[in-house]
Amino acid sequence: MKRIGIGLIAALILILLAAPTQAPAQSAGPVTITLQFAAIRQGTVGLVRVAGEDLAEVRAVFQERVFQFYPDQAGFTGLISAAMEQDVGTYNMQVWVRHGDGTAERIDQDVQVNYGEFGRFDIILPASMMPLLQPDINQAEKDKLFNIAGRFTPERYYTEGFILPSAAEQIGWFGTWRLYNQSFWYQHTGLDMKMAIGTPIVAAASGRVMLSEMVAIRGGFVLIDHGWGIYTGYAHLSERYVVPGQWVKQGDVLGLSGLNGRSSGAHLHWEVMAGGVWVDPLTFLDLGLIAGS
Repeated sequence: MKRIGIGLIAALILILLAAPTQAPAQSAGPVTITLQFAAIRQGTVGLVRVAGEDLAEVRAVFQERVFQFYPDQAGFTGLISAAMEQDVGTYNMQVWVRHGDGTAERIDQDVQVNYGEFGRFDIILPASMMPLLQPDINQAEKDKLFNIAGRFTPERYYTEGFILPSAAEQIGWFGTWRLYNQSFWYQHTGLDMKMAIGTPIVAAASGRVMLSEMVAIRGGFVLIDHGWGIYTGYAHLSERYVVPGQWVKQGDVLGLSGLNGRSSGAHLHWEVMAGGVWVDPLTFLDLGLIAGS
């Protein structure tokens, strides 16, 4: 199963862009774009539907990122995401459609990005953890994850939708601005759940394990590719029961919760990436994605 990097997709889009925009008289049929939202907030995902006659391929360019669309019963569906640090405003989305006869056309669609309404929180870490606040350490880990989760897998591995990896109490919210030791500001990339060390953590959906190792900030960490540009990450695990390349199903135990990495208390940090950016796990679950949706 091939995995397509952002750079390769961008190159393919450039080839598509080079094709002349099809005149209405030559069109294989009208194309309809439907946004399943009025606006998307910073750090969230929106569903876009494209319908028309004889559609062979659909891609979109939004906020300088390329999004693949996938065929369904009604045409093509795509997930577009706004980064949590993206400025609020109206952005152009270019939807590129290729028809079965080889002709192509571009349709422009405005998308409104609204405030994520993120809070703030002060955290004091012990002196032993101060090195984990250094910007270069944080950037290195971010680059490592984005090098993997910035890629799109054409196949969709999940069939049953997504669930929470634990029913434990939720204590830390996505997007919150955290001030560490009155010195370093970082924005929270996931959802924290309080639990005792050794609590089983399950896969939110079916997919392929891409990473299972110790990293500086997240400690014991597992990253799963669910296809369709969606990844989930599970951090601060004391035990990891899966290895890279392994296929897992929703509900499979990935490991046990722990207290490691940049953490002052036992908990699970769960994060979701879609379209190459972190998104709010709870609003992502609200989409109710299932195969064919």
